[in-house]
Amino acid sequence: MGLRNKNIKLRTFFVQYLLALFVGFLLIVLIGVGLFFTSWKTGFLISVGDVEDNIESKKTEIVSAKTVSADLIPETCEYAVVSKNGEFLSGSMTKSEADAAWKVIQSGRRTSGISLMTGLNAQCYFPVERQNEICIVEYSALSQFSAEFLREHLPAPEIVLFWTILAAILAEIILLSRFYGRKISRKLIPLQNATEKIQNKDLEFEVQYSGIQEIDAALRSLESMKTELKFSLETQWEIEQRRKMQISALVHDIKTPLTVVRGNAEMLNDTDQTGEQREFTHYILKNTDGMEQYVQMLIELSKAEVGYLLQREKVNTKTFLDELYSQIHALVSIKHLKTEFEEKDLPEIINVDSSLMQRAIMNIVSNAVDYSPDGGLIQFSVSAEKHKFRFTVVDSGKGFSAEDLKKAAMQFYQGDSSRSSKSHYGMGLFIADSIVRQHGGSIDIANFHAKGGGMVTIEF
Repeated sequence: MGLRNKNIKLRTFFVQYLLALFVGFLLIVLIGVGLFFTSWKTGFLISVGDVEDNIESKKTEIVSAKTVSADLIPETCEYAVVSKNGEFLSGSMTKSEADAAWKVIQSGRRTSGISLMTGLNAQCYFPVERQNEICIVEYSALSQFSAEFLREHLPAPEIVLFWTILAAILAEIILLSRFYGRKISRKLIPLQNATEKIQNKDLEFEVQYSGIQEIDAALRSLESMKTELKFSLETQWEIEQRRKMQISALVHDIKTPLTVVRGNAEMLNDTDQTGEQREFTHYILKNTDGMEQYVQMLIELSKAEVGYLLQREKVNTKTFLDELYSQIHALVSIKHLKTEFEEKDLPEIINVDSSLMQRAIMNIVSNAVDYSPDGGLIQFSVSAEKHKFRFTVVDSGKGFSAEDLKKAAMQFYQGDSSRSSKSHYGMGLFIADSIVRQHGGSIDIANFHAKGGGMVTIEF
């Protein structure tokens, strides 16, 4: 409970994220601006004010000089000498640049446009009146790098600063988002683990809490559900076990009076009886046979649910298959069915409970025979691959329905009446599945697309 008291709300978690973003933004801007001003102090950058002061200090020399030359102009500036009516006379600027500068000065302005987003630099113009002419000194409205190489290859420092801060902010958003994303993912792991455990019906686990109130509330609900589900399943299991024991006991109890009834009916059948009495005795024997079949079915159900007692042993594969083929031939001959057998990469020895496995396979073959039309074809193939043994039976019926594919191996499921056998009561595949699973294998139920019949595969 102590841990739960330290839980934070989910909104607090996101506030922390936003606060971290804001603090990061602030630090990035402060560091960028601080570095910018430090660069001014150290001379790495030249400010606009320094350039203007330099021009002002050169103004007297420019006015008094016989001709204006580049050595009178500060290093970071360009110049143009124009007549009083704006005609370009000389200078480091081109004629078009001088004409543009003259138009700006004539309009009463001293600065052209600027855009930090596109990187376009504004230009400032400092006119110096001379006798019969004007010297226009052009300089950047933004700071300049003191190193000529940097001035030539990089935009103005303010523009570099803007894009550097923007890139740093984007990097911070990505890094913080990944950090907090992983953090919230770790907080969700207990919830994910709990749902997976419950989904797999593994209820013997301790719920671990995340430290976030909303997630822990869901975990507490799952823990409560787990407890209730565990109690319900245990109760259901106990009821099911008692039911199985009662059915098993009842079946064995029924066998005794049935044996007595059959014995007495057979004795009556051997005595002198009238025609009517003999008919009644025949009814007794016939229905006793039916009741014994039902009892045997319940015995088989009980064994399949509880599990058969396996007696696995090393069996010669050829001997095993010869016995199986013999039973299959006897079964298919009833409906005059054709058979095809295929064997591939079989080992000499298999480890199996021969009797039970033959019974599982024959249950499947019996279903295939029931669902195939007279004169149809049963395909039987057996193969081995990577220590797996595989039997496949394909009938020539109309195949399994969508519901059959989901429920065919469930006990008492008979599906479509046209694919049902009144002698199996929906137990054939259920018993086969139980035997195969005890061998560590599985049964796959599908439709054989080439011919449209049902296909059942045993693999163990």
